[in-house]
Amino acid sequence: MKNPTRIPPPTNLSHFSAKKVSSQCEKKEFERKLIGQAEEDAALRAVKRAREESSEFGAFDRYGGIEVSAYEKEFAAYIGVADAAAVSSGTAALHAAFAALEIEPGAEVICPPISDVGGVAPILMQLCIPVFADSRAESYNVSPQGIRAVLSPRTRAIVVAHIAGEPCEMDAILEIARENNIPVIEDVAQAHGATWKGHRCGSMGAGGAFSMMGGKHHTSGGQGGMVTSSDPDFLRRARAFADRGKMFYPTGIVNEVAGLNYRMTELEAAIGRAQLEKLPSIVSRRQTLAKRLAGHLENSNLFRLGWTPQGGESSFWFLRIRILGEQTENFKNEITNAMNARGIPSAPTYTSMIYHQKWFKDRRVFPRSRIPWSLCPHNQNRTYEGCCPNAEAAMRNHIRITLNESMSVDLIDRVAEAMLEIENQFSGAGC
Repeated sequence: MKNPTRIPPPTNLSHFSAKKVSSQCEKKEFERKLIGQAEEDAALRAVKRAREESSEFGAFDRYGGIEVSAYEKEFAAYIGVADAAAVSSGTAALHAAFAALEIEPGAEVICPPISDVGGVAPILMQLCIPVFADSRAESYNVSPQGIRAVLSPRTRAIVVAHIAGEPCEMDAILEIARENNIPVIEDVAQAHGATWKGHRCGSMGAGGAFSMMGGKHHTSGGQGGMVTSSDPDFLRRARAFADRGKMFYPTGIVNEVAGLNYRMTELEAAIGRAQLEKLPSIVSRRQTLAKRLAGHLENSNLFRLGWTPQGGESSFWFLRIRILGEQTENFKNEITNAMNARGIPSAPTYTSMIYHQKWFKDRRVFPRSRIPWSLCPHNQNRTYEGCCPNAEAAMRNHIRITLNESMSVDLIDRVAEAMLEIENQFSGAGC
């Protein structure tokens, strides 16, 4: 990376949003056209089958159906694992995968500080203690160094999230896991199709957890999820947990463990199968557009596409843009205001750090009990504030821009033109 030149924050930024610009985009150009005729036809076939074929399990239930089982097999083949278990959401997938590890309450679980709440809540629901591993200052993902720094004799699992479609440094992370005999769960909610040294994310740890929410790379009808693994025992436990603890034997059904109802329906799976056929082209298109923007920004002194470790291939759930140099929060806000004024959907940050959220600070998981922390002598007074300085720096130094496969090459070119125009205006603002 070239040495960044710091652009001093202008003293008066308010005129940028009102200033006439040449590189105007329209919000509608960023609209995603995800659902088409194939999904409609698949859903109608599932409805017709439910209407015409009676089932002792009821309409759209996976038992007695064909779609869920087929979706599991097709998805496992795409990821490159032996099998997969379809569930109702990404959070359900992570919960089922984590429950399959059968970790005792009070154990410590290393996890990412930058994630959706659903990426941490299953750890708390299983009465385990989240321990946040830091990232590199150039990444939203946990780093191997961050994981090593928080290992303890009480660590029982590592959860890594491939945020924004960007793969974590899996070789080094898996080496740490092997050295300490600790399983790794991959949270792949945002990284469908992303790869690390040729291996798809979700195929490298003990298990992977995917979200098929409507905003992800592909969807199974608005919600949905998948647990992936090549370990049949792990997947059997995950599938059972997601089906109220049911274990299937030739002689019938036995509820061997406590579990929740996280089953996917036939209707959802039918849509998901149609979507899965599109996933390779969706990922390829996003990669093409992102790389084109990166080329346009190659000589920029203000903007750079977010760093990805060598060996990783992002599937770009959104564009993480590095703001070069040390800038103030107000300056970053003004940049995104200027971009939004030009019709480019952007935000000054991705999401708040998990440990910054009020419910987490107040330990409001199980009301008034402060469980699970209160159950653990070593963790009753655990503090989190400032525990991940690199991740906090990454949140300060990046902005987010919308990207999807429906966007045109011409639109990406105009986005880049607008960004360079903003850079020129800010650098000549007369400080």
